[in-house]
Amino acid sequence: MENALNKKKEATIFSFSPVQLIAFGAIFMALRVVLGFLEINIGDSYRFTFSPIPVTLAAYMLGPVWGGVIGGCGDIITLIIHPTGGINFGILFAKIMWGVLMGLFLHKKHIGWGRAIIANLVTIIVCNVVITTASLCIAYGYPVEAILPVRLVTNAVHFVVYSAATFLFATVIDNAYKRLNVRYAK
Repeated sequence: MENALNKKKEATIFSFSPVQLIAFGAIFMALRVVLGFLEINIGDSYRFTFSPIPVTLAAYMLGPVWGGVIGGCGDIITLIIHPTGGINFGILFAKIMWGVLMGLFLHKKHIGWGRAIIANLVTIIVCNVVITTASLCIAYGYPVEAILPVRLVTNAVHFVVYSAATFLFATVIDNAYKRLNVRYAK
């Protein structure tokens, strides 16, 4: 009979110790904040940024809770360092939901083109088109019919870029783990 204490733990992808979770979380948070500064503003209510990419990768590797924390805290830290106005709690909620939804779609799963497209499509519709548009309309008094067409076009661009980034970065991470002979956790 084998002693449970002498049993070697099998290496699985995305099964991290608490210290590793915090370290990866800090790395993704730093990436989120830095990429939050690299944005293209089109008017007052349209912005193109790469900041959701580290949130998506954090959700993929660490899970939906960490994805939500990094999405929300990253937005707050970015606003503290580089204020562009007050905190809009609707938009903050959308950033948190981005990480949570991506974690639900991607965590501990193989990411093919189909999963990357579905995850980004649902997340962009829920977070960017519905929640963020509603928050902008409530906060600034914009009529929905005035901003929705342009937001749909900008989010179509986001969808293509974020889907490609999700697939490409997940593939790179998967290939690195395959070289290390590590399998997915159940």
